[in-house]
Amino acid sequence: MANPLFPSDLGGTLLNYLKVGYRAAASRLKYVTGGFVIRNAGDSADAALTASKLSASGDDIEWNSDAAGTGDDWKQTLSRPATGMTADLQLFLPPVDGSPGDYLGTDGAGQLAFIPLPGGSTNVPGVDNTALAFGSTSTLAMFTKPANGRLPLILVNVKTAFNGTNPTVSIGVTGTLSKYAGTDDIDLTTVGIYAIYPDEDVTVGTEAIIATYAADSSSAGAAIIETTYVVPN
Repeated sequence: MANPLFPSDLGGTLLNYLKVGYRAAASRLKYVTGGFVIRNAGDSADAALTASKLSASGDDIEWNSDAAGTGDDWKQTLSRPATGMTADLQLFLPPVDGSPGDYLGTDGAGQLAFIPLPGGSTNVPGVDNTALAFGSTSTLAMFTKPANGRLPLILVNVKTAFNGTNPTVSIGVTGTLSKYAGTDDIDLTTVGIYAIYPDEDVTVGTEAIIATYAADSSSAGAAIIETTYVVPN
């Protein structure tokens, strides 16, 4: 029979933790402001918790919740949208690793998978957009053309005229700066869209495509370089 002077439902409230286990193997269920944590026997570090299912009644799950917020030590939070949901949602992670450059897509039924970006597959075109401004560096990295690929079309959209004496841009690769578009193909001083159809054979290996720019004292100007690339059959 419970001691009337020491009710059983108050026995666990005398300390700020409940010790579970025996001596060195013990763990602590400890109360801290706002909730509970699982601690090791010496109360020097958090301890692991294993369960068959993890449920959270709130809208957020945090990783590295005790982060210092400096250097590489920051927390990550996975949050449920506050509005817009009309039914329960379950997502399944991919069963295998993807390849470099893949994106995470869905089949519309909650199954996630790694999917190659367009342009890496045969006869599936991809498009790269690279911004060029009056203050851009002289060598502007654009994108990597896939192996066995070619560039059927380059559009340079000069949205704001460059006001230098003779600003120029060419498109190519290191060592052959005008391989795909020369400085005479594009007039950066005149607003307009310049279409270039490179007459180049398929390149077996990948290529790092670059734009080579000369501002020639330009203090204004903006353009978009839109490059279509494809791996033909």
